[in-house]
Amino acid sequence: MCAALLLWAVSSFVLGGPREQFAQETGLDVDLVNLVKVDVGGTELTITFVYINERTFQSKISPRLSELLRPYLGQNAIYVNPSVEHITSTFPFDPLALSVEQAGATFTMPVDAWHELTVGFLAGRFEVNPSGPSQGSGSEGVVVFADAIDGQASFDLVYAGARASFDVGTTPAATSGAPTSTTPSHDPIEVAPVEGLDALEDLLLHEEFSAAAMAATFGLDPTVVRTLVLTPRGSELRLFLVRLEASVRSSLFGPELLVAVDELIGTGAVMVWAVSPTGADFSAWNFYVRQGGTNYVFFSTASFVELTDDFLRVERVEPGDVVAGVIRLPGSVDADAAWSIYYGTAGASYP
Repeated sequence: MCAALLLWAVSSFVLGGPREQFAQETGLDVDLVNLVKVDVGGTELTITFVYINERTFQSKISPRLSELLRPYLGQNAIYVNPSVEHITSTFPFDPLALSVEQAGATFTMPVDAWHELTVGFLAGRFEVNPSGPSQGSGSEGVVVFADAIDGQASFDLVYAGARASFDVGTTPAATSGAPTSTTPSHDPIEVAPVEGLDALEDLLLHEEFSAAAMAATFGLDPTVVRTLVLTPRGSELRLFLVRLEASVRSSLFGPELLVAVDELIGTGAVMVWAVSPTGADFSAWNFYVRQGGTNYVFFSTASFVELTDDFLRVERVEPGDVVAGVIRLPGSVDADAAWSIYYGTAGASYP
């Protein structure tokens, strides 16, 4: 049986490099994953690598795969998943051709260092992705390095000239299910959860949900207010966005909320409230900022301030719930110039 990961199916909500996309899709910390793409006889082969440590099991990998990988914890082991976009029962992928580079030495691992998770992994046998034929086919295995490498030092995996670099441990342990960054984008800010936001649900679900209506309702300068309505897979997700400028202090937001966001006012940060009349998938990690043709995705929990419990962990907004937080602009973004904030393909521009 297939171990039921074969996870190279990146969410359409996420932009960035393939490594970052995979980290966001799986909830794995970005230092634990990497991948390579190589041309094999005119077919693109993607090989995904995941370093196995305690943080691996705090992600979204399937319970079945967690069970299969747990025996390799603490063994300097890496999960290896070759895959192609079409359906095939065999493919010329040779695990023994994978080389390792560390501290100037290059070597390959013997066959007994490899362990099959799908039958025939070592012989190039592929299986249909358990997510369905549209996701192609692949296989899964684990290579155990044991003392052959120093797992706390940088190393490279090389296959057919394509290189995947690892520097495990440079990313601090993060909120489960959230990607992180080797360098936090900001000094973290924590505030006590704001009470009573659920009482605002009726306002957010009013039929006149628009930037103009929300600005009038809360006494906000219309230039700082934006709204987005998304309808993924027949559901409806509403996002109420407020750029935290000085004028917000004179709004009709309650004193508790204004105290919570005061430190962020004037920094270009955006407060976001998410609500759904139907129930809808939602993740704060699906936001990104665009400026000057560059997309800036988020990897650090310090890029956010939670206004409601588990804003960074929530994966779905249920009817009757409101989740809220603050998005802090990446350091490379000029807050005084034009920029846009996106959730998936829907975006809003400032100023």
